[in-house]
Amino acid sequence: MTVKIKDVFAIPESEPGEKKLWSKVGVAFINKDDSINVILDALPTTGKLNIRDRRQNNQKQQKEIL
Repeated sequence: MTVKIKDVFAIPESEPGEKKLWSKVGVAFINKDDSINVILDALPTTGKLNIRDRRQNNQKQQKEIL
């Protein structure tokens, strides 16, 4: 079975026109019943999280680390 892994990001508030700096703060796993487990390494100060599909280049980097 393939595990569906997503990356979790915190995106702090910024001024208009200012570049937003995304910080990866954890990972999320999709379970068989479509529920989601989220494991955070840090908490966002705004309370907002963005959960995205893991990109191919991130998967390649993860494999190289393991």
